[in-house]
Amino acid sequence: MRIAWALACAVSLAPAAYAQDLSFGDALERAASDGPTITARTAALEAARRSIGPAGALPDPELVLALDNVPATGPDRYRLGRDEMTMQRIGVMQEMPSFAELGARRAMARAEADRAGAGLEVGRLEARLGAAQAWIGLYYAQQRVMLIERLQREAQASAVAARGRLASGAGGVDAAIAAEVEAARLEDRAAEAGAAVVAMRAELRRWIGAGADAPLSAGAPVFEIDAEMLRHHLARHPALAAYDAEGEVAQAGLAMARAERWPDWSWEVSYGRRDPALEDMASVEVRLGLPLFQAWRQGPIVEARRADLARVGAEREATLREHQAMLEAGLAQHAALSSSVARARDVRLPLSRQRAEAAAGAFAAGNSDAGALIAARRDALEAELELIDLEERLALTAAGLTLQYAETAP
Repeated sequence: MRIAWALACAVSLAPAAYAQDLSFGDALERAASDGPTITARTAALEAARRSIGPAGALPDPELVLALDNVPATGPDRYRLGRDEMTMQRIGVMQEMPSFAELGARRAMARAEADRAGAGLEVGRLEARLGAAQAWIGLYYAQQRVMLIERLQREAQASAVAARGRLASGAGGVDAAIAAEVEAARLEDRAAEAGAAVVAMRAELRRWIGAGADAPLSAGAPVFEIDAEMLRHHLARHPALAAYDAEGEVAQAGLAMARAERWPDWSWEVSYGRRDPALEDMASVEVRLGLPLFQAWRQGPIVEARRADLARVGAEREATLREHQAMLEAGLAQHAALSSSVARARDVRLPLSRQRAEAAAGAFAAGNSDAGALIAARRDALEAELELIDLEERLALTAAGLTLQYAETAP
């Protein structure tokens, strides 16, 4: 019995023991390490890295099998042992690209690996930003649900009180109807808030999978925004690093185009077997490419690669300016939202609550009608919802600034 009781306790406590709240940092870590997008880009990076070694290798040698000087006319046509020039030949041929081309191929492979690595970092940033927005959106959606549920209970109590007054003859029909309408309106708001929770949890599940079904940890993330530090770290943005890698690829392409000006060559060694009455033959052959028309062939390709390199540089500069503008706009928005949150929390919300409490007291004492109470509560609700909206916007802005332009996430 003791064993059975212990097992029963272990089974009942196991979910509680292993259930863990999903913190903001955990969500970001999972998004940056899991997910099909991260898996795909990691595989692309691995493929690019494995391609570096073979990139500078020589082409595979070729086996040569030939019949040379077989008579095609006359009484000995298509006979292999009647003419002294006829022989069966076997050999090996090896193409030898120029050292410049082999070096350019290795440089291109390394640049492709760097580009794949930069793409992985961009993917991780996108996943972290997506998970951050979803987590924050879910957190504040749940805050709205809790707020509206609390106000629902108050509205339902007011509706019951209004019906009681109407039944006792102390209240009017209009007040009772208004209280019922207000309770129904809050039910509609509660349904909308619940739908927002479902939508944001689905968005979070997009980035971290089944882990999004865990309850969120209490407390929204807190960010310390240092404008000068963010400006200093702007150049480390993954999007700019991706353009740096793209520039390496363009530079390697230019080197490959220039390498085409150097001739490739090949060699062949073969052994020819003739009629048994004649001696066998050995041959050595060397072939050398002749890039005689560079002005019409290699030259335009070189200029095209130079244009690609210039394009990448211009695009990087445009992206840098774009992020500089985004950073300054985000810093300005963060400052404005911080001030708005402070005013809403310290001024507007306390005054709205005081008005609602005064209206509730007057209504309970019979000194006010339901309309005044409903209006006061509605204003208080809007003030609290406005504060939640402002806090959510502030958190989203701070998260975007921190994840994109700071060295580490909070």
